[in-house]
Amino acid sequence: MINNLIGENAGIVWRTLESKGRLNFEELQSETGLDMPVLFAAIGWLARENKISFNKEQNVTYVQLYRERYY
Repeated sequence: MINNLIGENAGIVWRTLESKGRLNFEELQSETGLDMPVLFAAIGWLARENKISFNKEQNVTYVQLYRERYY
């Protein structure tokens, strides 16, 4: 039952990142309206599925959708 809820929240996070682009944790929380523990569970779900990537700039961590690049 809880896995379904985490999966639904992961969908909310994925759609938010799809429409808004790269966001930090605070921006992502504000955009999704999810509590931080719920948000981190959803982020973990997406990270496990290799759907998102993380980038740290000036001590701020950003989350974005993972896009495979071929050179």
